[in-house]
Amino acid sequence: MKEYPSEHKKIVNELLDGKFIISPSPLFYTIQELEDEYTEFFEKSFNFKLNIEADFSYLSSNEVNEKRTRDFTLFLAILSRELDYSGKNFRDKIEVGSFDISETKELLRQSSKWEILEKTTVSEFDKFIKTWRNKNLIIINGNKFKFTKAVKLFFSFAIDIANEKLMENMG
Repeated sequence: MKEYPSEHKKIVNELLDGKFIISPSPLFYTIQELEDEYTEFFEKSFNFKLNIEADFSYLSSNEVNEKRTRDFTLFLAILSRELDYSGKNFRDKIEVGSFDISETKELLRQSSKWEILEKTTVSEFDKFIKTWRNKNLIIINGNKFKFTKAVKLFFSFAIDIANEKLMENMG
């Protein structure tokens, strides 16, 4: 029988719960150190692919249609679009800035694209933000939030969506 590290159960539970494990968490370094073992473990046990990026790890599967992930990507695309329209460097703001929860909710509700978000989990914004905090994608500090490094996973996809929408509006 294989010998697993003492953090094994926590690693497995967090990843199976859809959480991102982010550097500098000791769990991240354990996964990195035992990459081959964990890759095989998740593949054989759950048919999930373990993804280890430079500073975060997560599970993925071709068999899962994750509605929350779609909703988060739409949220990020529309937030990027609104920040861009207001003249802000949206990429910098999302990667290193922080956002006031109430102001962000209002910005999204004022957006001409609100009807898209209204049909998603983003419509209950406070609950939406807390869900993604629990997945380690957002850090909440008082009435502000910021994105963790794991936002990179969604960011290029969100930019593609935002650009498609901009081209539709121009065409």
